[in-house]
Amino acid sequence: MKLFLFSIILIFSLNIEAQEISEINKVLEIPDTLEFEKEIRIYKDYSITNRMEIFRMYDEGKDNWIVYIFSFSKANKTVTKIDQIKFPKENIGELKPKDANLIWLNLLITNAEFLPNMESVQYKLSTPFIDSEKEEQVINQKKVLVTDGAGYQVYIKNGKIRNNFSFFNPETYLKYYPTVDELIAYNELLSVIKKEFNLWNN
Repeated sequence: MKLFLFSIILIFSLNIEAQEISEINKVLEIPDTLEFEKEIRIYKDYSITNRMEIFRMYDEGKDNWIVYIFSFSKANKTVTKIDQIKFPKENIGELKPKDANLIWLNLLITNAEFLPNMESVQYKLSTPFIDSEKEEQVINQKKVLVTDGAGYQVYIKNGKIRNNFSFFNPETYLKYYPTVDELIAYNELLSVIKKEFNLWNN
């Protein structure tokens, strides 16, 4: 019963999040649909604060990549900070340019185009065991539930391929379920962002 109740709560919260994202996009003045042939958006929601961060990376065309990182106040429904990153083609002093297309390929290697919602792999996030209940042996599930931390909603478009999926607390769950492919992929996706943009490292 506890597992079923948790599933209902999870589904409801993800639906609310999708509605909130549309409202956030209005404040950010960006469309709900991905408008570029190569684009990714990651909405990071800190569950214990009123803060969100939105990562947006896209190619305007002809390998002209731009990244925006928005800080958003859920309480005031306002943008509190905007960082913009462009990718120069030539060295600036001793600073060598980043290869934005290589970063994009590293994001695709994580299978972000095809990853499912974490909700759909809940069956992998438990350990079955035989339990004796009322003198009868039954199969039960030992499950770790992380109630705080951060949730992520990802939208990606690569040509004709579009995908969106959500996951939460992937680092923590991976410690308990290190062989789950989807958890590994979620963490690899975040690792690219952390490494290339020094974002979400704490």
